[in-house]
Amino acid sequence: YIRDCGGKNHMNIGVKLAMTKGILKGPDLITSGRSINMTGGHGAASGVECDGEAEARKAARTEIKAGAGFLKVMATGGVMSPGTDPGSPQLTVEEMKAIADEAHKVSKIVIAHAQGTQGIKNAIIAGIDSIEHGIYLDDEAIQMMIERGTWLVPTLAAIHNIVKNADNGIPAFAVIKAKNAVAAGKDSLLKAYKAGVNIAVGTDSGTPFNLHGNTALEYKLMIEYGISPIDALTFLTINGARQIGVDNDYGSIEEGKFADIIAVSENPLTNPDTLFDVKGVIKKGELFKI
Repeated sequence: YIRDCGGKNHMNIGVKLAMTKGILKGPDLITSGRSINMTGGHGAASGVECDGEAEARKAARTEIKAGAGFLKVMATGGVMSPGTDPGSPQLTVEEMKAIADEAHKVSKIVIAHAQGTQGIKNAIIAGIDSIEHGIYLDDEAIQMMIERGTWLVPTLAAIHNIVKNADNGIPAFAVIKAKNAVAAGKDSLLKAYKAGVNIAVGTDSGTPFNLHGNTALEYKLMIEYGISPIDALTFLTINGARQIGVDNDYGSIEEGKFADIIAVSENPLTNPDTLFDVKGVIKKGELFKI
């Protein structure tokens, strides 16, 4: 089961529709459609731009009409967009609240790309359900998340791959921002983890050298950063299902749920690398790979 967090021109919704009709075979998919961002903000090239509460509300309604299963907003600048800073707030509390109101009216969640501290707090205050990245969390933001049940999806692999491949053609501005964020992202994750924030795994796939289908790296990085293997595996599986509200059918192997199962050679709790070499895939009881 894949949560896709934004696609240009609703191509991701088209893929989901093709799979629903049986034209394509693949994992079940929930997608946000296009991201919603301020004019000229992070993600503007592929998202829908809006300014002010009325435009934000209309953008939310437009994406829901297009078939989005949830909504994504841009609460701060980002690493990969030139001219924006991860610490700079973007959409306002009022704009994000309008978007959240529209989504919640139809029982859909809203997630926020939010890296800087103030933008994170703005998103939480606005009623956003999940903070993506959450690089610069402080104690107040963590407490706000606990009180409201807000999720954290840390996406460690994105920054890791930018820093690791800094000499392989990645724009210098992105490398600088990523290097500045590594220690803060690790510290924020561990503080949130120890405080009891709800955490799920996401990878921010599509950023440089951060390939789709490489979720095992996120799991391995969590363990290397200090998360216990069993908790990291929980974040990877059932918590991911809980975060998007499909845990009645997905996320764990138990009676009454779909038989979505992978097979690996060793115990991932003792050898995280085994997840990089999946031996078998069963999707809703159907064998796809052995």
